[in-house]
Amino acid sequence: MNSRNLGLLASLAMVAGARAASAQTAADSPWGIAVFGGDTLTQAGSLRAPLSSTIPDLGALNPAFSGTSGTLSLDKLRYDDMFREGFDTGLELNYTFDQNVQAYGRFSYATLDGRTRRVGYLSTNGSEPLDARFGDEDNKALEIGTRYFWPTGTPWQPFAGVALGATRLDALRANFTTPDAAIDLANVRFTRPATVFSQSVEAGVEFNPNTNFGVRFSAGADHMGTPPSARDPALTELGYDSSHDADARWAFPVAIAASFHFG
Repeated sequence: MNSRNLGLLASLAMVAGARAASAQTAADSPWGIAVFGGDTLTQAGSLRAPLSSTIPDLGALNPAFSGTSGTLSLDKLRYDDMFREGFDTGLELNYTFDQNVQAYGRFSYATLDGRTRRVGYLSTNGSEPLDARFGDEDNKALEIGTRYFWPTGTPWQPFAGVALGATRLDALRANFTTPDAAIDLANVRFTRPATVFSQSVEAGVEFNPNTNFGVRFSAGADHMGTPPSARDPALTELGYDSSHDADARWAFPVAIAASFHFG
C-alpha cells in the first residue's frame, strides 16, 4: 500500500475541509462531486494453474537448443504475485435523494506495476530457474451505484454501497527467460485487452463539517469479469493451454475522497 499517496490526499482534504467548515451557506442542490484516491491492498484470483510438461525439442523455443529435450515445471500464477499495486484515482458525480440515500456515477483509473518473479524450473541436464517479467497494466472503470447512510446526529456518517459497471482491462503479458537462455520469450500474451462486467461493494464513514463539504474514508471489494484469451502460440510451446481464459479477479481498494456539495 502506498501510504504517501493516501497521506497527501488526506492532507489536501483536511485543508479544504478546514476552509469549508468556516462557510455557513447551506447546500440547496442535491448534486455533488467527489475526487478520490488510494491504493489496492491486494488482488485475489489466479491466471494459470500449476503444471508440469515435457518439451521434446527445445529448438521450438530456441534454435540453439535444437534436439535437446526438457521438462518444464510451472508454479500457479496468482494476480497478487504478478503485480505491485500502483495507485487508484477517480472522479464521481453524485445525487442525494435524502439524508439516507445517494446515487452516483464514477470513473476510476488504477495502475498496476508488473513484477519480476520466479515462476518455475526447466530441467535438462540440470535445473534452470524460469523467471517472468510481467508487463505493467492500467485499468479504467465506469460504474453506477448507490450508497446508504446512517445518520448519527454528528458530522460522522457510516455508509455502505454497491455499484455495477464495466472495466477496461489491459492485456496480460510477460517475458520468460532462463539463465542459460534456453528459454527467452518476449511479450508472451495471456489475454487480450477487453472490457468486462464489474461489480463492487464498499463500506466506510464520511465526515461532514458542514453541508458543503465532506471527507470520505472507504474500503471496498471490486470483482472484474474474465478477459478473453490471447491464444498466443508461445503459451502452447511452454505447455500452457492457450485457449484457457484467465480467471476473474477481485481487488480490495482503500480510498480517501474529498466530497463537495453544490450550494
